[in-house]
Amino acid sequence: MDAPDGAPYEHAVEVVKSHLDELGHVNNAKYFEFFEAGRTTWYDVGGLMDACRAAGHTNADTVVVNVNCDFLAECRLGEQLNVLTWPKRVGTKSFAVFQRLMKADGAISAEAVVTSVVMDLDNRLAIALPEAVSGLFPPRA
Repeated sequence: MDAPDGAPYEHAVEVVKSHLDELGHVNNAKYFEFFEAGRTTWYDVGGLMDACRAAGHTNADTVVVNVNCDFLAECRLGEQLNVLTWPKRVGTKSFAVFQRLMKADGAISAEAVVTSVVMDLDNRLAIALPEAVSGLFPPRA
């Protein structure tokens, strides 16, 4: 997978014992937790939820609708990892981010494209994304 252009949003993670499975490396399900923490950073820092609130969606939050992940290198106890998140694409109701889990030595441990929607929590439906959200993503090719 190729990362989009531009600087990513970064979130640090340290591998602790509870992340490990019986093989002594990070369990695959934990990667998704690491990616979630990185996306949450982007939602806050990148302005996605601010744009939704400014458009009147005060009781809304994000919901993942699809994840495609490639696991490339194992992670072990004590490793320092960095979750990199780039906005990738936006539609009328959904958006996608590209994420990369980097090891301290520069090796890529995993890459994912995560597609989400913003859900109105009162009626439990995806909302049309406000126009301001488009500016957070790269232009369509």
